[in-house]
Amino acid sequence: MAALAPLSMSQRKDDLLKHLSMDAETYSLMAKETDVVYKWLTSENYHLKENCKRRPPYDWSDIKENSKDEAMRRIAQSGNPHTQWYWDLAVKTPDCPNWIARWFLYHKFRYRDGRNRNPGKGSGSGKHHHSHRHRSSSRHHHKHRSEEHEQYYDEPEEYYPEESMTSDYQPKPQFPSTSMQARV
Repeated sequence: MAALAPLSMSQRKDDLLKHLSMDAETYSLMAKETDVVYKWLTSENYHLKENCKRRPPYDWSDIKENSKDEAMRRIAQSGNPHTQWYWDLAVKTPDCPNWIARWFLYHKFRYRDGRNRNPGKGSGSGKHHHSHRHRSSSRHHHKHRSEEHEQYYDEPEEYYPEESMTSDYQPKPQFPSTSMQARV
């Protein structure tokens, strides 16, 4: 299996999918594997830098570098037989245990910290977020975009059975509910 050149953490999801020749379902599985480790990483104050704000949602910069590295290793070793192939595409370097795990973890923090994200052209979302000055609605748009990402990552706790961290776990396909489609 050939290793791929790393993408920068600022690259969009579409760029990652294309770079890894990955489908959306695999991306979703890998995001859920990342979520398990994200919860571990943000549940202990030990992982926080001394000068951070000390309350969630935490920023990427609030986490100690050695804890980020450990999280990347955990993510890269937690794949099921299908996702593990993708995690293994990243070659360990002196600066990063796994750039694919770093990308997923970094983006998990970006979705959680409520930062304003502008979807790029061709992102496939089909939604238009304009930047006119609407003082009363500006917060609504920022909150709405954040909520969209929260819904993507917030899965029911039962999705993460104990066996999900083992190699013989076979996930069931998840389909959006019809009520979710009605809101979109």
